[in-house]
Amino acid sequence: MQIVEVMVNWIYIHWVTIIVIVHISLSAVTSLHVLLFKENERTSLAWIGLVILSPVVGSLFYWLFGINRIKRLAQKKHPLTLKQDFRQQENTIKFHQLPKNWHCAIIAGYTIHPVNFVAGNRVEPLINGDNAYPAMLQSIHNAERYIVLSSYIFDYDTLGHQFVEALVKAQQRGVIVNVLLDGIGIGYSWHKSDRVLKKLGVNTARFLPAISFTSIRFINLRNHRKILCVDGDVAYIGGMNLSQNNLVSSAVHPIDDIHFKVTGPVIDQISQVFTEDWFFATGELIQFPAFEPNSAELKKQPSVVARVIQDGPDEDHNKIRWTLINALICAQTSVKIMTPYFIPDQALMTSLHAAALRGVLIEIIVPQHSNIAFVDWVMEANFSRIMEHGIKIYKNSRPFDHSKIVIIDDIWSFIGSTNWDARSLEFNFEINLECFDKDLNAKLTAFFALKKHNAIPVIEAEINGLPNYKKVRNNLFRLFSPYL
Repeated sequence: MQIVEVMVNWIYIHWVTIIVIVHISLSAVTSLHVLLFKENERTSLAWIGLVILSPVVGSLFYWLFGINRIKRLAQKKHPLTLKQDFRQQENTIKFHQLPKNWHCAIIAGYTIHPVNFVAGNRVEPLINGDNAYPAMLQSIHNAERYIVLSSYIFDYDTLGHQFVEALVKAQQRGVIVNVLLDGIGIGYSWHKSDRVLKKLGVNTARFLPAISFTSIRFINLRNHRKILCVDGDVAYIGGMNLSQNNLVSSAVHPIDDIHFKVTGPVIDQISQVFTEDWFFATGELIQFPAFEPNSAELKKQPSVVARVIQDGPDEDHNKIRWTLINALICAQTSVKIMTPYFIPDQALMTSLHAAALRGVLIEIIVPQHSNIAFVDWVMEANFSRIMEHGIKIYKNSRPFDHSKIVIIDDIWSFIGSTNWDARSLEFNFEINLECFDKDLNAKLTAFFALKKHNAIPVIEAEINGLPNYKKVRNNLFRLFSPYL
C-alpha cells in the first residue's frame, strides 16, 4: 500500500515530465511510421504536423484512422492466389477491332487491371428509380436459380418493402439469394433491411460492420458498390441506392440518378466482384452461375465491348484513378463528366488540364446543391483552378443529381459507382464498367445534353466576386478535401 502511495505522489510531482516523455516517444514512433508507409507527401506532412502539435491525441488519431488495415485484412482473408483462381487469366490482350488510337490505352489498361475486355454486351441506361426499379424487380421476379444483391444504402421504406418482398418470394420458390449491405450505409435507414430479410429467411451479410467484437472497424472505409446479378443472365450496376427518394415522380426529396441494365459475358466479371466481396465478408465461397448466351440474345446483335474495373483500399487500390488518367490521355475531341461530387486530386486535375491544352473540349456537370453543404464549398473553392485552360463547369439546377458518367469522344464511356473525390478514389470499394460503343456513347451524350440544358454555367467573374467570408470558408474546407 505504501508503494502505491509513493508511486502516486511521484506521478503527481512529475506528471508534466511523464506526459512530455510519452508525447516525444509516441510522436517519434508515429512519425517514423508515417515516413515509412505513407506515399503522399502532403498527407504525410499533415499527419506529422498533427502528431507533433497535438500531444497524444494526434498520434491516437493516426493509429485509428491513418492506417489502411483493410489491405492487410484483405490479403490475409482473400489472398491474391485465391483471386487468381477466381479469375480466368488470359495471356493475349484483345483489341476487338477498336480504334487504333485506343490500343495503347487498352494495353496500359490491362496492366492496370489484368482483365480483358469482352464483346457482345448490351448496356441499357435506366434514368432514375422510376425506370430502374421496375426492371430490377422484374428480374428478381423472373429469377430461377441465383440472385446476388449488393447496395450501399437499402432503405426500408415503401420501395425497400417491394424489394424485400420480391427477394423473400424468390427465396421461398427455391432461388438462392445472397444480400450484402455496407456496415455504415445500412445506418442511413432507421429500420435495418438486412435484419428484416434475415428474419424472413434470406441470407444476408454486412461488409465491414461498424461494430465488431473481433476487429477494429473504420467509418471511412465503405463498400459503395451497387450490384444486382440474376442467374448469370442479367445484371444491374451504377450509382443508384435502393431508396424511395430515387422515384423522382413521387419522392418528397427527389434524387436524380442513372443506373444500367447489363446483359452479355461481362456479367461474369460483375458477379465475380460480388463473389469476392461475399467471401471477404463471410468467408463463404459461393458459386454463381456463369453467363450462357442464348439465341434470342444473339439476334439482338449486342455491340458493347466492356470490362469491369473494381477499386478499393486493398490490392485493387488506385485502379479507377489510373483508368481515368489512361483514358484522358487518349481523348481527342471531347470529355464529358457528370458527378455529384467533383474534388479531383492533383493527378486527375493535371490530366484534365493536359487534355484541355491539347484542344479537347472538357465539360463538367455538378449539382447546384448536393446533399453535403461543405462538399459544395470545397467544389466552389476549386472552380477557378479547374476552369483554367478553358474547362467548362455547369451547375445542374434540378434536385440533387447523383448521376455518375464519363464520356470521351464518341466511343468510350465509364459508368458505375465512383465519384470524383477522395472518398471514392481512396477509401471506398467501388465498381465501374469501362465501355467502348458508339451507340451507348450517343445515348449517354444525349443524357448529358439534357442535363446541361437544365444547368447554368459557372462564370469565373462570379467566383471571384464571392464575399470574402465565403472565400475563406470554402478554402478552409478545401484543406480537408483529402479526408471528406
